[in-house]
Amino acid sequence: MPILLIGGLTLLTPMLTPRTVRFGVRVPAERLGEPALAEALRRYRAGVVAVTAVAVLIALFVATSTAAWLAGVAVEVAGTFAVYLVARAHVAAAKHEGRWFEGLKQVTVADTALRTSPEPFPWAWSLPAVLVVAATAVFGAVRYPDMPDRLVTHYDASGHPTSYADKSFGSAFALVAVQIAITALIVVLTRVTVRGKANLDVQDPHAAERQRRFVAIMSRCLLLFAAATALTLAVTALTTWDVIGSTGWTPVLLLAPVAIATVGLVVVVVRVGQGGSRLPVDAAAAAAAAGNEVAGAAAGNSAPGTVNRDDDRFWKAGVVYFNRDDPAVWVQKRFGVGWTVNFARPAALAFLVGIVVLAIVIPLLLR
Repeated sequence: MPILLIGGLTLLTPMLTPRTVRFGVRVPAERLGEPALAEALRRYRAGVVAVTAVAVLIALFVATSTAAWLAGVAVEVAGTFAVYLVARAHVAAAKHEGRWFEGLKQVTVADTALRTSPEPFPWAWSLPAVLVVAATAVFGAVRYPDMPDRLVTHYDASGHPTSYADKSFGSAFALVAVQIAITALIVVLTRVTVRGKANLDVQDPHAAERQRRFVAIMSRCLLLFAAATALTLAVTALTTWDVIGSTGWTPVLLLAPVAIATVGLVVVVVRVGQGGSRLPVDAAAAAAAAGNEVAGAAAGNSAPGTVNRDDDRFWKAGVVYFNRDDPAVWVQKRFGVGWTVNFARPAALAFLVGIVVLAIVIPLLLR
């Protein structure tokens, strides 16, 4: 159930973020024992559980149509975000009233080796997705003469066909086109985002090494997710081409690859944390990987009284990054795992427009 998945992920999110960021608010490591932080977390968890319970009740009992499930999901998303904002406001108020950054030297750090000697991109891990797309296209070409004159273009939740289209090259290979587009999008985005700006914690002596491992792990997971998505579309195409018969199990069969990949991705994310914050690091191995003492010092061996720069003003509600002075287009999320865009950069806005266009074009191809 999507509502329970969203609720579970929302509950886990605070434990996945770096320790010096609480509900999108930057805090000094010396203040991590503050009662306000524990109270905010307690209220957040109780609020998420309550919102999730209400959303499930709406989905189950308010109505029996698909609209009820959509309403439940909408309540879950909006409600949990409101709970997050309340927790964030609580932490921000305690930080302001307690003057947590007063008298501390605020700095930002960077490990130049992350840019000059980045983690090699695992292109080989994109091969499964490419092979699935290629196999689907070849099979479709061979199957085309024997395809039925009318192709199913949509199924309901029970696996029964609800709309058809006359056989043509466009209707038969629309799903292959979608396969190519989505696979290319995931691969390109993975390649671009893993080279995005790394937010290293000055109070974490192994931040750079954790970042390297985070990039290596997440890039491979995302490429495997691309393969799972391509496989789901391949099974959908086989159903459309009347190779796989439609039954009540058809929706399960179609969604199984993506569902399994999603569960696997969540497990990995919980193990890794944002920026690798939950990864254990061997000090000796980290020093050897860094390759020089200067980079290691810059990545976290800070002097007493030195903390991360209080950069909350650049994060609207702790989730939207807007910094005209930062040339980076891609940055790591403040609350959650993964990357987001710097909304102050024109390239980021162009990307968002492209995503909207793609979201409109893909459904048109599937009609």
